[in-house]
Amino acid sequence: MIISSEPLIASRGCGETCDHVFRGSGNESIDEIQGSEFDVMQTFDEARDNHDKYAVCHFKINPKRNITHEQMLQSVSMLAVEFGFDPDTCTIVRHRKAKAGEPDADEHYHLYASWRNSAGKCLDSSYMRVRQEKISRTCEVLFGHDIVKGRHQVAVFRQLRDEGKADIADYIEAHTPDLYEPVQSAFTAIQHQSALRQGVNLGKLRQSIRDLRITSESFSEMVEGLSALGVSIQKGEKANTYIIVNNENNKFLGSANRLLEMKKGEFANLFEALQQGKDTTFALSEGESPVNASEMTGEKILSPMPQAIPDTLLSSVPKLTTKGIPSGSGVSDIRADHFAMTDSMSREQKASIAFQNEEANRKASVEKETLANQQKFADDLLQMMSDFDKKWKHVLKEPFSDPNSRNPVLIREKHESILKPLRTRYHVERQKWFNGSSTRKALQEFDNALKKLRYDRDDFKALDILNNESDFLYCLNWMADFYVAGRERKIREWQTDNSVKSYLKAKKDFDELYNYIQKTGDVELLRNARRNPVYAFQQMRKTKDIEATMTAMNQSRDKAISIEKKKNVNNDIIPVYT
Repeated sequence: MIISSEPLIASRGCGETCDHVFRGSGNESIDEIQGSEFDVMQTFDEARDNHDKYAVCHFKINPKRNITHEQMLQSVSMLAVEFGFDPDTCTIVRHRKAKAGEPDADEHYHLYASWRNSAGKCLDSSYMRVRQEKISRTCEVLFGHDIVKGRHQVAVFRQLRDEGKADIADYIEAHTPDLYEPVQSAFTAIQHQSALRQGVNLGKLRQSIRDLRITSESFSEMVEGLSALGVSIQKGEKANTYIIVNNENNKFLGSANRLLEMKKGEFANLFEALQQGKDTTFALSEGESPVNASEMTGEKILSPMPQAIPDTLLSSVPKLTTKGIPSGSGVSDIRADHFAMTDSMSREQKASIAFQNEEANRKASVEKETLANQQKFADDLLQMMSDFDKKWKHVLKEPFSDPNSRNPVLIREKHESILKPLRTRYHVERQKWFNGSSTRKALQEFDNALKKLRYDRDDFKALDILNNESDFLYCLNWMADFYVAGRERKIREWQTDNSVKSYLKAKKDFDELYNYIQKTGDVELLRNARRNPVYAFQQMRKTKDIEATMTAMNQSRDKAISIEKKKNVNNDIIPVYT
């Protein structure tokens, strides 16, 4: 497994990366596993509003063998724990396309993690490459994959030992031959993209060259066979350096010794000897397999790992539990009513009963499918709302969101219901003879209620709330208005926050989209909304515009027909309206 990452700058926008991840033309299929393009766009908008340099960290998970959904979630969980982001809010996309020389690894994953988490803390980006390789090696041990030798292999198992994971570190070290030899990549990511613009896939070219080297009996035969691939070898600018170029435009594709998977000095000696007329016969030794160099990071496949993995290696790895939404119940309880056949029935009666039973089965099947579709639609709507809430769970909740909490009439009634009984009780106890303790107790309860509701203010010192009815009513009205003013100020302060502004705009668009889907029952629009809410919202707006245009046309037509009918009344006497 190879994990790479790149922090994306907020000011540059997300158009280029989203075009590749969500609409890349070179993929056989693209599946959005969690989140959507809308979530990535929102993260970029928030980063620009907060003046952050980076918006997201773009991880790429490229296993050497296809992994299961649970293994993918476990890998994401390990990345989240390592770098400090929330795995529930990240966006995960799976790409499926064939790889040259790797028939069992046609899937890779893209992961967008917000650079700043809900607590305002930035992602821990120190020594990312070493830590990414550490997670890659750990996943290979856990999933039973071949161990890949990375550029930082020694640093990886040293760090694992420091973390108390000596079993995993020892296993990786034991299954990494030539540990201290440097790793060379067949080509860089920049060279790969440059070659693609020339119409050459370096991964497929490298596989073709590998096959050519295996089937060639001599070095000269291998060099001559390169012309059939549309490439040739030329001397590079540096000493003892040779490159492979495209025969069509003579442009550089990559280093010759790396694409041929040979050491630099060995290739230079063989090629110079060939130019002097000395050919070299070579063949792979018996039992030797070609080295599988990495396309992107220079890592290469090493010896396969046994399938039996010690249980002690699994204890130190975090696991991510998946939460599913129940799909409803009751559909499986639908059964068709059947008629029983007996031996005494005639052939025609048996045929009739068989037809009726078949028709009952068909109706039950249709009913089950209808109920299942209705339940699926309701579940998807709930999941759509859940995804939106999960995306914005870091935003502070709206203070005093209930309108009743900002209604002065209701606030006054509530205060009066608390204070008036205590005030009345005090006056009743005061009228009684020899009842001083009960009177003091009633007065203390009334004063405590005033303090709790914040009526013990300097504004009311000159007023007699306890004995004067007018002063008591004035204070109730004044405090009700005071409560409302304070709560509305809190809401205004909440609305000025940049994250809240983004949330309110997104919430307005989401509510419009949600209500429209709920009203129309548009399954296709709901499916698009789960994948890309921005695109679904645009679709809804276009549909609404078309519906408004059609309504206006129908109204104009009805009006024209009405006028035409009026012209034909009263023996073709046309009334004139001004």
